[in-house]
Amino acid sequence: MSTYATSGVNGEREAPLEQEPIDTTSDTIVAGIPTYNEEIAIGSVVSEAQQYADEVVVVDDGSTDNTVRIAQNVGATVIKHEENKGKGGAIRTLMKYTTNIDGVDSLVILDGDGQHLPEDIPDVVEPVLEGDCDISIGSRYVEQEETETPLHRRFGQRVLDTLTLGSSGENLSDTQSGFRAFSPEAASSLNLQTDGMGVESEMISEAANRELKIDEVPIDVRYDGIDGQTFNPLAHGLSVAVFVTQLIRDRHPLLFFGVPALLLLGVGGALLLQTAYLYQTTAAFHQWRALISGFLVLTGIVCLFSALVLSQVKNMVSRPD
Repeated sequence: MSTYATSGVNGEREAPLEQEPIDTTSDTIVAGIPTYNEEIAIGSVVSEAQQYADEVVVVDDGSTDNTVRIAQNVGATVIKHEENKGKGGAIRTLMKYTTNIDGVDSLVILDGDGQHLPEDIPDVVEPVLEGDCDISIGSRYVEQEETETPLHRRFGQRVLDTLTLGSSGENLSDTQSGFRAFSPEAASSLNLQTDGMGVESEMISEAANRELKIDEVPIDVRYDGIDGQTFNPLAHGLSVAVFVTQLIRDRHPLLFFGVPALLLLGVGGALLLQTAYLYQTTAAFHQWRALISGFLVLTGIVCLFSALVLSQVKNMVSRPD
């Protein structure tokens, strides 16, 4: 269960502190920050975000440190998860909260560890407010030839970018960026299912499935002095890769099963032809070659059959009545 916490006396929300004027005075912007044990940076992130958003909402995902108290003290609206649900669960809570508020023109989500710079909020939300897109992603790599991202992390991100391309058809430079802005229509229509870190890829796949337009804008990120990822980077990357692979399987079965089927049929067929050629020219029958080629061809046929059947089933299920 989620509970709402406020920072005023007797449970009443206090008026926000004096802030710098918001650039887009005619638009209402809500900044959402999913957090888990981010007591080191959450106070400064909220304070800076308040300069560019009409309301800052922190979804605390079962933190055991002082994240909630600090966020409340600096004037954020805090929504508490009594137990850890994962980043996907926190983002679903943010979107549900925003869609229940009238007059919100954009929801912008950023991380609470200080990696994202709140001063980039106007740039990220601008394409959404201008009606140029439904979802705007702050990219660390678009229009940037050099990046401070460690090489091993960038390699992993490129792998996830490729997998996300397979699941959504969207060729983006930074699919794992958590700095994103959403139109009210996008926030209310995205049907997110995952609780885990694969939510960034799922958003893109869902948006493509619902024909929502996605744009990227360049942002800066801060790595020095950041407390670091809550989860092990390797475990994080593997969990996202598995999730995105499942998305490809479920949403694009023809691609998921068809490509391996063609590879298996090609390799198995070539090996079978070579076995037949060797038998014809040398009269030597290579039993293991024949067995391996037969296994590859049979497996390829099964995969191809599965691809065709599952693709037809998906089309029938998704076809409007």
